Amino acid sequence: MFRRLAVLSLVCFALPLSAQPDQGGPDGFGYYYESSQDPGDSVRFSWLDPAGHTPISEWTPDPDDGWARIPLPGSFPFYCDTLDSIIVCTNGFLQHPTTSASYLNRPFPVPAVPSLICLFWDDLSTAMSGTVLRYDEPSGLFTAITWQNVVRFNTSETLSAQVLLFGDGRIRLNYLRAPANSRSSTIGIQGNSGTEGRYLEYVCDGQPPGHIPADSTSIVFFVRRLEHDVGVVRIVSPAGWVPAAQQVPVSATVRNYGSVSANFPVRAVIQRGRFPYDTLFDRSVTVTDLAPGDTFRCYFGDFLTATRPDSWLVSVRTDLSFDQYPRNDTAGGIAFSFPPVFGSVLATWDFPTIGTGFNLAGITFRPDSDRFYVAVNDPNRVVSFPSADPTVLRSEAFELQNFLGDDVIWGIVWDESRPGFWLTHTPEHGTGTILARYNEDGTYAGDTWDISGTIPDVWLAGIDCGPDNTLYATGIGGNNHVYHLDPVHRTVLGQLGSPTASWRACSWVGDHDLHLLTGGWNNHLMVQLDRSGNVIRTASSPDLADIDVYRPSPPPADSFIWAYRTRNNDLNTIERVSLGVIWSNTGIDLLPTPPLPLPTISVRPNPATGSFVKVRHPFNALPVRLELWDATGRLVSAVPVGTAEAVLPLTHPSGRRLAAGVYVLRLWHQGSSTATKLVVTTPD
Repeated sequence: MFRRLAVLSLVCFALPLSAQPDQGGPDGFGYYYESSQDPGDSVRFSWLDPAGHTPISEWTPDPDDGWARIPLPGSFPFYCDTLDSIIVCTNGFLQHPTTSASYLNRPFPVPAVPSLICLFWDDLSTAMSGTVLRYDEPSGLFTAITWQNVVRFNTSETLSAQVLLFGDGRIRLNYLRAPANSRSSTIGIQGNSGTEGRYLEYVCDGQPPGHIPADSTSIVFFVRRLEHDVGVVRIVSPAGWVPAAQQVPVSATVRNYGSVSANFPVRAVIQRGRFPYDTLFDRSVTVTDLAPGDTFRCYFGDFLTATRPDSWLVSVRTDLSFDQYPRNDTAGGIAFSFPPVFGSVLATWDFPTIGTGFNLAGITFRPDSDRFYVAVNDPNRVVSFPSADPTVLRSEAFELQNFLGDDVIWGIVWDESRPGFWLTHTPEHGTGTILARYNEDGTYAGDTWDISGTIPDVWLAGIDCGPDNTLYATGIGGNNHVYHLDPVHRTVLGQLGSPTASWRACSWVGDHDLHLLTGGWNNHLMVQLDRSGNVIRTASSPDLADIDVYRPSPPPADSFIWAYRTRNNDLNTIERVSLGVIWSNTGIDLLPTPPLPLPTISVRPNPATGSFVKVRHPFNALPVRLELWDATGRLVSAVPVGTAEAVLPLTHPSGRRLAAGVYVLRLWHQGSSTATKLVVTTPD
């Protein structure tokens, strides 16, 4: 998705932060690929004639988007697993142990699927034409699964391709005939849900162009074990967005892909991402006795980002003597401190186990628990997850009511003014909404508002709290307004301009310039409205169901504003998206306000090159408090002092040494303070 957006802040996400994409490997496990499309590779095209092979006909639920489990005659080693069966999907991929039948291809990694082999993941249909066949070589050498003349849905283009699973772990993909439009597919492999870099993507949505499958193409994936081979798995930090004017640890993960232990230096370089592209950081560390197959996270020191938004080129390189595969020695990427543009997708999670698809509805943030709550239907229920990790889903014990006989819950909002939740109940068929209140623990509060008596021929979807104990809700049907509601007095306070039909999302941001977010799946947009309902800006948002902003209390001034949004699709997708601004734009100010000044304190040495400084103060009455602030007003450390001379470590609470730069040392005594400048330089 990112690679289609030609905006600098998004391109940063698309650039590789690991050594494996488009390099033939290795991935985080040690898989490589060679193909007949890459010059210099030894693979030649071949085709196993499927005449006489056994058709797969028992598809669940149907041969359009269906799956079937087939046994393997022998064990097949794949990443850290040994498979004795594989699940075939009509849409061009193999998986284990999940049973997804999604026709929407994704780039790797795909966290919802532990083991995945994509021959040609696209919207294919054996219900329209063609068949899928399987064949077990009599001696157990391999199992072949062939898509023969299978059509791309609603086109006349067909695919004839096959995957061969060899008993030694090799995977061969053969393409006799590729569809005329092969730019919408994913080809590659993944193990362990794509964690630790265990995936190897050959092509996705036509990128890179040289890997778009053509007629008479073959690709082989295999595990290679060289004697001397180390490389960079990924740049851990800085990568993607980082705060401005902040100390950022520089670290990367390296791996020994060889068969013997290795000692080698690793170098990290950070350059300015604009003219004159000067080097701002250049450090090396030495890795010793790294065992075969092991990884090691290298820490190179801290990098102090500029006070104004900027971008940086980051590269990490290993330098092992006699390295037999240098193509994986270097990883590069871009870090930047300006916020990603409005609508940028920062992360994606799929939840196919929640239901058969199209189960996600409203979403709301509850600050006191730092959790997001999601309304799920078919059947109706509520789940939640911590703001930092949507994968940790928890079912909530809500006493959901059935007012209409066929209730579908959609909107959900946490009401801080009267702690509890509001949920919208709508009939499965027809219009009308009952707004029901539930207590903090999910028990029914006995408080309802039948909206149909106030707003006829409308049902309410997304809902959020507005100012002064009011609500905003997106109405479907009638004029499709975003309504401003007073749930206490049961009145409609107003309405914003008419949105497009089938817009469902609703999130009130609160700032004058970021008033309200809405959108939906008819035109697949996320839309920002001002207080009058005028459209300020839009961003692509396929299948948008609802959205809610993450509002930490208090928000860090240097962090950008983002939200979670639910998608009403077959994979039950939740996405984290940027709103394109940082919290300081909304008036947040975290700089300390000092009281009356005190006599000067002395600091030695200053500039400081070591790991600590000595601070002397003139006060006899104790205790006093020392605070160390960086140049942008962020508190780095604070320590009580019980003597006239104190030793202040130049480290973060985590133990990392402070980055070179200018700091403010402030001393507090009986409600007053004094401060002095401290310069920290690079150690000799």
